[in-house]
Amino acid sequence: MSQHHRPSDQRAALCDALAAVEPTAPTLCEGWTAHHLAAHVWLRENDPLAAAGIVAKPLALHTAERIEEVRSGQPYTELVDAIRRGPARLSPFRLPGVEAAANTFEFFVHCEDVRRGAGDHTPRPRDAALENLAWRRAGTLARLSLRRSPVAVWLERDVPRGEPVRIGHGPDIVTLSGPPSELVLYLFGRRDAARVEVFGEPAAIAAMIRAADL
Repeated sequence: MSQHHRPSDQRAALCDALAAVEPTAPTLCEGWTAHHLAAHVWLRENDPLAAAGIVAKPLALHTAERIEEVRSGQPYTELVDAIRRGPARLSPFRLPGVEAAANTFEFFVHCEDVRRGAGDHTPRPRDAALENLAWRRAGTLARLSLRRSPVAVWLERDVPRGEPVRIGHGPDIVTLSGPPSELVLYLFGRRDAARVEVFGEPAAIAAMIRAADL
């Protein structure tokens, strides 16, 4: 397991995963093939208006239309190669630090969307540096996505164990336990594919999921 993790590692892993499947391969993103996902990744880095629609609902239709335009108009292998080369010279993703901040876990999750899309949910080999980054990201994601949870939620990493991350208060507690990278997948909404153990009363777990839309 490596001691340092480069942001480019996840770009390479995502592109390798895309290159290993057919453009029509299923992904964990409902309704998207690998070709749709590749179009989304390319647009996010190279088309600011389309990228805005990922988070701004008024632009969501435009983004969906652009994804379909790129998917139908650009050969899959060329699209994967373009992602592998990185964003265009004037893209904000070329700015120092943006790749690490914005892409490390975006690409990690999308790589798993491709790898696990056909139903095999076997994780990649563990990377110590990535797991440490993922533990910090999982805490941030949990505080954001679970802020409306009516029950307390504890995050526990499997190795090395330590003080859990605690979100919320109350007598009912739900514990999410697993490798940090799997916790990130869970908190990104891939709960059915993530190798995370969930402990708690069924009603409390259901309440957490409803509040977070996981």
